[in-house]
Amino acid sequence: TYRLIWGTPAFLQVALGYGLIAFIAYSASFWGAPYAIRTWVQPLIDAGQPLPWYGTKAAVGFFLGGGGALSGFVGVIAGGRISDWLRRKRPNGRILVIMVGLLVPVPFFILTYTTDSLPLYYGLHFVTGILASAALAPAAATTQDLVLPRMRGTATATFFLANAMIGLGLGPSLAGIVSSMSEKAYALTPSQSLSIGMLSLLIVVPISLGLLLFAYRGVARAEATLIERARAAGEVIA
Repeated sequence: TYRLIWGTPAFLQVALGYGLIAFIAYSASFWGAPYAIRTWVQPLIDAGQPLPWYGTKAAVGFFLGGGGALSGFVGVIAGGRISDWLRRKRPNGRILVIMVGLLVPVPFFILTYTTDSLPLYYGLHFVTGILASAALAPAAATTQDLVLPRMRGTATATFFLANAMIGLGLGPSLAGIVSSMSEKAYALTPSQSLSIGMLSLLIVVPISLGLLLFAYRGVARAEATLIERARAAGEVIA
């Protein structure tokens, strides 16, 4: 099982390529509410001004939390359905949906952390969540296609290990580190520095794209030679 997983470049490319998408997505989930509070809520509180109904801390939690749950649901289901349809057209069709989940959110992500409108911030956060979530289902399904049925549990664990270590472990931390460094170096406000911290994460986009392009070229051959490579690894197949 491990020889087949670690010996399949397309598997590792998909796992790492999606892991870098999660790198940005987890950061947006973690820092989304603190950014909104620093940018729109706390300044009004400090100035003694009334908060709009959509600009309280409770409202921030509702719109970002509820919007995140809904966007994740819609994105994963839609991404899965579309990628299955493309998979029937071509063996590497699912990789196209992962690429869309990587590239299309970029302009929305930039606008999210540069807009001066809180309602627009909510909307952009929601749209970005849908697009990024659409990459999860095809990425997970592709890794399942590259191993034998009995190996899918271990393959899933490997996929989500990369997802957790790269996305959840490194993404929010790096955004926070860059934010703290930029705040001290350039005497920025907490809101400005966190904006820079979030936007700095986009540096991984070309890396993820490169990995997915390699996967796009290699996944069809990897699937076609699965049985042959499993036998070579020692698997007994009737």
